[in-house]
Formats: sequence, C-alpha cells, structure tokens
Amino acid sequence: MVNNCASCHKALRSANVKCSKCDLLFHVTCANAGNHSKLGGETKLSWICPSCQSKATRRGSSPTRTPVPEAQIPTDNMMTPNSTDCYRSSANGPSDTEILRSLNSEIKLLRGDVVDIKTHITSLTEHLTQCYTRLDEYDSRIKTLEKREEEIISLNSTIANLRDQLNTQVQSSLKNELEISGVNELKNENPLHIVCVLAHKIGVSIEEQDLDFVSRAGPRRQQLKDSAETPPRTLAVRFVRRYKRDEFLKAAKTRRNLTSTDLEIAGTTRNVYVNERLSQGNRQLFRATKLCAREHGYHFCWVKNGAILIRKQEGNPAIHIRNTEDLERYLGSTTPV
Repeated sequence: MVNNCASCHKALRSANVKCSKCDLLFHVTCANAGNHSKLGGETKLSWICPSCQSKATRRGSSPTRTPVPEAQIPTDNMMTPNSTDCYRSSANGPSDTEILRSLNSEIKLLRGDVVDIKTHITSLTEHLTQCYTRLDEYDSRIKTLEKREEEIISLNSTIANLRDQLNTQVQSSLKNELEISGVNELKNENPLHIVCVLAHKIGVSIEEQDLDFVSRAGPRRQQLKDSAETPPRTLAVRFVRRYKRDEFLKAAKTRRNLTSTDLEIAGTTRNVYVNERLSQGNRQLFRATKLCAREHGYHFCWVKNGAILIRKQEGNPAIHIRNTEDLERYLGSTTPV
C-alpha cells in the first residue's frame, strides 16, 4: 500500500518525515523541515508536525479555547519562520496592539500640549498687539508733547518780543517826561510851584504853558512821614515840548549839589535829583544793571533817551542793555529783575 503525504496527499518518496505524535508521514518540503534531510535518525524520530505543535501551544496558553480544525492548520505557505517569530514575541513581550494603544495615548497627550501651546501663543499675540497699540499711542502723545513744547518755546519767545515792544512803546510815550526825587512831600503842596522854583534855581526859564502836568508818582501814603528812612514820592513832570524837557534835564545835571533846602521846602534836607522817567520794566532793569555793573567793575551806568548804557572805564565803548538776556550776556548776571 502506497502512503500519501498528510499535507499534499501526494505519493511519498524516499525522503519523508514521520511525526512522533500522530505518526503521519510528510514530504520534507511539506513539513517545512528541509534541513531534517541532513539530520540523523534520532532527530527524525523526535520530530513533531506543525499541526501537533499548534495543538500543544493552544493547550498550554488557553485550555478553554476550541481546538482549531485540522483544515485550518497552517500549511507550508502560512507557517513561515516570521509567523513563528510573531508567536514568540507575543508570548515574551507586549503585542503590537498594546504598542499602538500606547502610541495613540502619547499622541493624544502631545495633541493636548500642542493645543495649550497654541492657546498661549494666541494670548501672547493678543498681549503683544495691545502693547504695540499702547506704544503707538504713547509715541503719538510724546510727539504731541514735543510739538506743544516747541509751541510753548515759540510762544514764550513771542511773549518776550511783545513785552519788549510794549516796553519800548511805553518808554517812547514817556520821552517828554522827567522825574524829580528827593523833594519832601507835604500836605497842601503845589507841585507846579515846586517845579518852577527848581527851574529858577538851575537857570532855566519856564512858563506854566510849557508843562503838561506835574504830580506825585505812585499811590498816596496814608500818613506823610518826614524822615530819612522813608523817601518821599517822586514828582512826575511832563513837558509840552521835547526840547524844553532836554534843556531842563541838562541844566539839572549841571547842578548836582542841589538840595531840598535850596527849594525852600520844609523838612529833612535831601539831595534833589532830576532824571529821565522810565517805564516800570526799564526801571527794574536799570536797578539790576547798576547792581551787576558795580559787582563786575563797571564804573559807569546811566540812562540816555530811555536807553540803559554801561561802560567799564573811560575810552571804552558804551554797551546798551535792552533786556535781561543782554544783562546775562555781558555781565553774567543772575540777579532777579
């Protein structure tokens, strides 16, 4: 009786293998044991077919599982060394499914981290946008303040120029006026008579029609005090014609030793001075110029036609002081005007 291969059901040749468990015969190639043809007889006697190996594996791992039918036993095409390696890796370590689940979990965590990072980036972008907007607002405000500062500087310069122009106009309106200081102030006095007596003393012929007005300058004091500590108010005299005013001033400068007693005015004897009448701004500037000129060794400081002049010594050119800037430029003054 001819035996057939239990795998391919073809006739067996001389080279065959017998399973030591089920006693079935297999071609060497069908049994996937091509290397057994070269083995000894003891190895052939202990050889187990793949079907018996599969049954033994299933009994050892899961006794309750239903045995796999022989028809589903892997053939030579299915039972490859790679399949065996998969069975071994499943028994010895984690399966591919577990690895995939672990990777899927890690990917989900990474996705959550990426979402958080995106949220933080969006928040930072919004904050940066707000910062840039505020910086633009601050830059606009700074530019506005710089423009205002320039405008303020320009306005201050304009105000200073207008103040100088106003002072010049006021001084020009006083070109026909003189002020007389050192004349004792008495009740029921006659200022016009005092000026006429003074003109007679200095040798100037003057008539009442030559004078526009004569009055005391400044507010009236409540009580008249005839003492050296309280100087009397100056007499402001306005002439009708300019040349008469210049003549009166020139003659008064010649008589420098004139006193109130010479004018027959009662009270403390005082030196009487006749000067050009200055505006309030020029009066303050002249007072500060005299102090600074004395400190810096300028021997001459005077007023001529409303202009304040200084000279260090004889022969030097006269310096015209128009405002506080000129005072600081020529004398380096810090004295408040």
